[in-house]
Amino acid sequence: MRAGIRMISVPKGLLRLAALKMFTQDSLSGSDLQREMKKFSGGVWTPGPGSIYFLLAELRKKELVAELPQQEGTTRKYVITRKGRDELAHLSSEVDREVRKQLELLALYSRLAGNEELHDRLREIPSGSA
Repeated sequence: MRAGIRMISVPKGLLRLAALKMFTQDSLSGSDLQREMKKFSGGVWTPGPGSIYFLLAELRKKELVAELPQQEGTTRKYVITRKGRDELAHLSSEVDREVRKQLELLALYSRLAGNEELHDRLREIPSGSA
C-alpha cells in the first residue's frame, strides 16, 4: 500500500455494480476492468484477479455481459447486454435508497458523537424520494 492511501472495505455488491457501470462505457477485458476500477476509485480499491474473473463468469452465466469474438491473441473482451443494463438500473436504484439511509444514520452518529457541524451538513443532502 502506498503511503497516504488508505484501503477501504467494499460493500457487498459494489463489484457487480462497478463492473456493469464500466461496461456501459466500453468493451473491457478482465485486466481492463481491474485497471478501470482502480482508476475510478482513485487507487483506494483494486479488486483482485480472482474476484474479477469469478464475477465475469457469473455475469456471463446470467447473460448480463456477452463475450465479443476474439480479434487477436487470447484476450477476451466483454460488453454489457440489454439484460445487464436493466440489472444496472435496478442495482443503481437499490444503492441510491441504501446510501440515503446510511447518510441518515451517519448524521445521527455524528450528532451522538458531538459533531453538530457534520450532522447538519449530512442532513442538508437532499433525501430525494427514498
